[in-house]
Amino acid sequence: MKVIEVIVKDDVALISCPTCRKNRNISVGSFKETGKRNLKIKCDCEQIFGIFLECRKHFRKPAKLLGKSINLSNDRESHDIIIKNISAGGVGFCPFKSHGTRKDDYLQVSFILNDVEKTSIDTHVMVQSSTNEYVGCEFISTEKFKKPLDFYLFT
Repeated sequence: MKVIEVIVKDDVALISCPTCRKNRNISVGSFKETGKRNLKIKCDCEQIFGIFLECRKHFRKPAKLLGKSINLSNDRESHDIIIKNISAGGVGFCPFKSHGTRKDDYLQVSFILNDVEKTSIDTHVMVQSSTNEYVGCEFISTEKFKKPLDFYLFT
């Protein structure tokens, strides 16, 4: 069964049937509360397909940027990283080698945007999720680079 990622905005998801292309809005507030994100939908055309509810607060832009992280919670352990995605609220990256980063660690993350100005980002983040292959972080503050980041995200 094909699974379609659906963006949720204000507890409403716009779903488009992959067969007949009919669109409909469905309220998903109750699913957000339970944490259920994978749903089966049956369209009026009798087609059954799966959806995955994406409930992020901010648009996440894919990226491939070299950077560095320093774990401020773990003996200042330093790693070279590849920034995989950026949003107004945070950043996700892949470390080059194994690391001891855990959820709720504080990191200093630095990288250069590939915008015209080559904006340098050097900020503190809090780890929201961490595996050997991927670390997802939330910015603690974006005051210093909010304008260039917003411009970068929407160009």
